[in-house]
Amino acid sequence: RLTEWGIMSFMGRVNYSLKDKYILTFTYRHDGSSRLAEDKKWSGFPSAAIGWRISEEKFMKTVDYLNNIKLRLSWGKSGNTNVDPYQTLGRLGKTYYDWNNVAAIGYTPTVIANSGLHWETTTEKNLGIDYGFFKGRIMGTIDLYDRLTEDLILSRNLPITSGFSSITQNIGSVKNTGVEISMTGK
Repeated sequence: RLTEWGIMSFMGRVNYSLKDKYILTFTYRHDGSSRLAEDKKWSGFPSAAIGWRISEEKFMKTVDYLNNIKLRLSWGKSGNTNVDPYQTLGRLGKTYYDWNNVAAIGYTPTVIANSGLHWETTTEKNLGIDYGFFKGRIMGTIDLYDRLTEDLILSRNLPITSGFSSITQNIGSVKNTGVEISMTGK
């Protein structure tokens, strides 16, 4: 069975740095996926980030043991289309039945069409700090994040009386918050 699908993306990014201390980044992606419903294939995903290299400030030059301190703040959206190709289209399956006491082959619907299936989106906010001590011998990051995934692409059970067992839909959301800490040493 041949299965084909495609994804196309356009992306633009603007980076700005002032005195190698203050950093701004803006990004925009516009993605299209053939896996989704006809009028829901395209969606945009913006993001922005600012950074401050505290270690480049004059008041930090006298601190010998610190060599890299950077404070970061970011916000962004991303998308997911993790469904089988043709999932938004109805499907037919082969069935056998009796036609005047003769075995016959027919086709019956096996998957419900879903013309509303669209991108699952995740919005994330992040506050982080990068650090380095003793000329880079100890380095690491600490990140606080808040992530909300909406319009989850999930299979929902249907009453058996509908003639179908399930349908893939955009339902529900998940929120994750937490702290990530990493450290490396040489």
